[in-house]
Amino acid sequence: MSAIIIARLRIAPGAIPCSHHFISEQSPISSGRPTLRRGRKARGKIKPEQVTGQTYLALIQGFLQRLRSVYVHHNRVLFYDDVVTVYLVAFFNPVLRSLRCIEDASQLPNVNQHLSVDAVCKSTLSEANALFDPRHLEGLIADLQRHLPNLRQIDGKLDHLLKQVEIFDGSFFRTAADVTWALQSNNQHTKGKGKGGSGYIRLNCQFCLATGSVSGVSINGNDGVGEGTAAEKFVEPGHIYLFDAGVVSFLYLEKILSVGSHFLCCLSSTVKFTLLEERMLSDADRQAGVLSDRVGNLSGSDRRRPTNAMVREVVFSFTGRDGTTKTMRLLTDMLDLPAHVVAELYRYRWQIELFFRWLKIHASFQHLTSHNRNGITLSFYIAVIATLLMSVITQRPLSKYGYNLLSMVAAGLGDVADMLPILENRERQAQRQRELQAKKRAAKKQA
Repeated sequence: MSAIIIARLRIAPGAIPCSHHFISEQSPISSGRPTLRRGRKARGKIKPEQVTGQTYLALIQGFLQRLRSVYVHHNRVLFYDDVVTVYLVAFFNPVLRSLRCIEDASQLPNVNQHLSVDAVCKSTLSEANALFDPRHLEGLIADLQRHLPNLRQIDGKLDHLLKQVEIFDGSFFRTAADVTWALQSNNQHTKGKGKGGSGYIRLNCQFCLATGSVSGVSINGNDGVGEGTAAEKFVEPGHIYLFDAGVVSFLYLEKILSVGSHFLCCLSSTVKFTLLEERMLSDADRQAGVLSDRVGNLSGSDRRRPTNAMVREVVFSFTGRDGTTKTMRLLTDMLDLPAHVVAELYRYRWQIELFFRWLKIHASFQHLTSHNRNGITLSFYIAVIATLLMSVITQRPLSKYGYNLLSMVAAGLGDVADMLPILENRERQAQRQRELQAKKRAAKKQA
């Protein structure tokens, strides 16, 4: 029988050794196998073949050269175009998720050839986050948007409407440290957040459905600015704005109507509605799950005055993810659309949820590296530029399948040529499945 030896452990006098204080001669330690080490795993060096995304930089070289003239100073070493370059490379590479990793990657030959410095130092990059104004990138965003494809593979009945749709929403992101301007409150969205050395900021996004890309971005923390107020700055004529109940504010609705645009939103049950006309439902409305279609006015309060415009309330039922039947209350100023078209149009609001999900999961934006408002805004501008670049290369709006496949491309698992046939086949299958489900629902309602 093998002898049992006692490990060299300091055991207090009188203490009874536990079983883990003993090891066998046949244990991994005594047999020459490596011991298990506790603590943080050592981070390996980043290899040149791990870093991808240089193809995207070639598309914006002209704009990057123009950025060189911004913030010129005789002592400056790191320029704005260098910062945008390393951040874009980091966005397309999952291994680069900290300033230190970006510093290491900037010294690799295939990355450094695009820079004017030998290395982008972690401390200097942190200072650049606070200095360089993200608004200087708006020209690049506008230029990329002009090269985006038009909406494809859409319902012909909704074509003229979908080309006008802009979707607005906000989503919370965690900062890397407990900063004073971050959101720390315990409201319905951030209950329990802000504890343990970090705060939360809200990213406000306006999403263009026709191009499948972000058309506006801003951030807020503990400044008291609600989603409705943040949305007002993006309002322009000639659009249909989709948003959920959390964004609704009377001022936002009034701003949309004042510029000649339209809105379609989910309405909270607490918002009062004064009925003026009850509309008859068509067979198509009933098949789409519409329960009621009413025209009237919003009722205000002593503190809030609603728009005086005639508005419309459409209530429809749908099957939730848990299989139960639920209802949704919609509000719009578009009085001439059939009720079932109103319900169908609102379903496209979920496109912005796909973008947020992709940004947090596939693009690894769950945890932000910068500590200041300017730096975090810069990070989100880079994310918008990255998604626009991907759409320009693929020449198609991004669906949930496109987001997933492009994440694989960004991770170096393939290129766009490999991805496009898979994406087209997947979207054809999804379209056939939607048509099949629509036929089944119609047959069930007729029965």
